Amino acid sequence: MARLAFIGQSFIEVNPGVQLSVSQYGLIGAKPVVYLHGGPGAGCHAADVALFDNLDLQVFFIDQRHCGRSTKMANLASHTLIELIDDIDTVRRYFGVEQWAVTGGSYGATLGWLYSGLYPDRVSEQVLWGLFLATPKARDWLYSPHGAALFFADDYAEFIQPLYQYCSWFEQADVQSILSGYGQLLSSIDDSICAESVKAWNQWELTLASPNQSRIFVLSSELYDLAKIEHHHAEHDYFNAVRLFETVTPSITAKTTLIQGEFDWICPQHLLMPFLANVTHSNLIFDEVKSGYHGLNDAKMQARVMQKIQYMAQN
Repeated sequence: MARLAFIGQSFIEVNPGVQLSVSQYGLIGAKPVVYLHGGPGAGCHAADVALFDNLDLQVFFIDQRHCGRSTKMANLASHTLIELIDDIDTVRRYFGVEQWAVTGGSYGATLGWLYSGLYPDRVSEQVLWGLFLATPKARDWLYSPHGAALFFADDYAEFIQPLYQYCSWFEQADVQSILSGYGQLLSSIDDSICAESVKAWNQWELTLASPNQSRIFVLSSELYDLAKIEHHHAEHDYFNAVRLFETVTPSITAKTTLIQGEFDWICPQHLLMPFLANVTHSNLIFDEVKSGYHGLNDAKMQARVMQKIQYMAQN
């Protein structure tokens, strides 16, 4: 149960007909912090608020466009990487915040990292975890038969099974075919096919994020949002995020604590460490969690993230 006072909820228009839900918790006038959820498309939850329990902070929880309590739209054309980043600064300006701390995990860490490079003067410090680099190599690792699939063969077979069952043209499990097939299934007018594909997509991600977690039995609207938005970004090769990482990383000046699980199967260290080796940012602190997995469902990761957020709040 979260023990952080609810301040209020606001809806901010970022495009015609598109509003962002922003919920504030904590203490008005305290150190401002923005929380960036993952996915993309996961939305903010009570467990996210609990990360900041009993801390003297003013925390802004942004539901990304088209998910959570923000405006939902079937057409995701305006759901791009750069617009998600710009939305963060739109919220900052709306509330008149001069500079704030950034927190976020997985794709939220992606957004935080890039935001801090594009708007370095607006970020005082940041605590990020499970950084997803959103590169072609990362996409291949997630979805091709030659990446994580080699370590979770049975689970991967379940992931691609709907493609063989419902896409008559599907023959070879390469990334482009997999994403094209899932694009067809996730937009199917047959509710049962759509539901089965949403479940398979989310189950594969859950397997990699939390190998010890139970299986998905109940499909919520949030899981539909998550699958469709994640697929949208993967199908568009993450909107050339790799180039943005290269361009803006040298501009980051904020003290950055990056927490990564030793056994993060979604953002594995063999992809992350070569990137970090080229980061010259002197204020970067890399913190590996031994035997940790990807996100906050892992108790060791959650404890470390809360520890670092508490340190940030008190210093």
